[in-house]
Parts: sequence; structure tokens; C-alpha cells
Amino acid sequence: MTWLDIDYDPDLWVEIPSQWTISAGEEWFGSDDRTTEEWATEIAQYCWEESHEKNYTAGEVQLLSQTLLECVQRYATMYPGSEVLLYLPNPKMVPLPVWITHVPAEGDVEQALRELTLADDSGAVEPPIAQKVSTEALGEGLRVLRYNTLDDSNELVVGLRYAWRSEEHGRDVVLITGSPAPGQVMSAVDAIAELTHVIRLCHDDD
Repeated sequence: MTWLDIDYDPDLWVEIPSQWTISAGEEWFGSDDRTTEEWATEIAQYCWEESHEKNYTAGEVQLLSQTLLECVQRYATMYPGSEVLLYLPNPKMVPLPVWITHVPAEGDVEQALRELTLADDSGAVEPPIAQKVSTEALGEGLRVLRYNTLDDSNELVVGLRYAWRSEEHGRDVVLITGSPAPGQVMSAVDAIAELTHVIRLCHDDD
């Protein structure tokens, strides 16, 4: 069996627990029995305690807790089976969701990576910006930044995707993020690039 190992920086990222992000019909075999509310409260308190803000209030902790709870409700199953990380370097910021998953590798590598990253999206506002990237663990991949509008409005959305193929595992790895607030994504670009270097695929016996 192949699984993802992501050695993320806990000062920048919050992971939504796996029992809420697994695919439909897939059983959870872990031991974490916290409710979403308990998790959100615990993480909010931790984020404020670890921040440089020393005069935070109970109301600010409660606000972040509610925000994290809404993130679970909104993002946990948006891409079923994905690992979900929230970019949250400051507890006053709005968390940016990042989904990371792997799928069976099929067909031509270049074409598959372009499809996974929407590099040829004809509905984009302008041609997506595609560039090759490489990490030590995943090898050469593709990074695509694209702008499009929502189907039911003219609201601009910026999306950022990465994809790599692992011939060893026979899997394609995909990272997805996006936001209707372009600045939210652009402020996280460097952190996401660093995150890609700590993603690897593992076998059960690794």
C-alpha cells in the first residue's frame, strides 16, 4: 500500500485529522475520538499560545475555533481522500486550504500532469502559467497558476496546482489550492513551494 508522508512545519500549517477527510465508505481505524468542536477549540488555543501575540483574548480564541470548525465542514470532503492542510502562519489570518492526494498513474506523463493541473483550461481568464518544478522526493513535476471566474458570478478565483508522477509507486501526486481572494494565495506561494519539498510517497514497509 502507498501512502503520503508530509513533514510540514506546524508553525505554518494545521492538518485536518484524517477521520474527517477519508473517502466515502472508507473506514477510519485511528484512535482520535475528539469531536470537530473539541479539535477546533484545542487547535485555536494552541495557535494563539504559540503566536507572538501575547495579549490575545478569549473572544479571539473562540473566533479562530469557529473558523477552524467551518474549515472542517467546508473543506474536509471537498476532495475526498485528500490530506487537508490549512495555511495559518498567524491566528488572525483566514486559513487557506491545501489538498494533497495521489491517484493511479495512467497514460502519458506530460499529458496526465497537464490534465491534473488544468494547464490547458479553456475557461481560464488568461492562459494558465505552467512551469516545471522538481523536488528530491517526487522528482520532476508541473506547477500551474491560473485565474478563472465562478460559473454563477464574475468573481475572480486564483488556483494553484502541482502534480508529479512516481513511477516507483505507479501514482500521480496532486496538490491543489485556490481562493476568491487572490492575495491569500499569492501570500502563501513561497510556503507552498517549500511544502512541496517535504511531500513523499511511502510503502507500508518504509
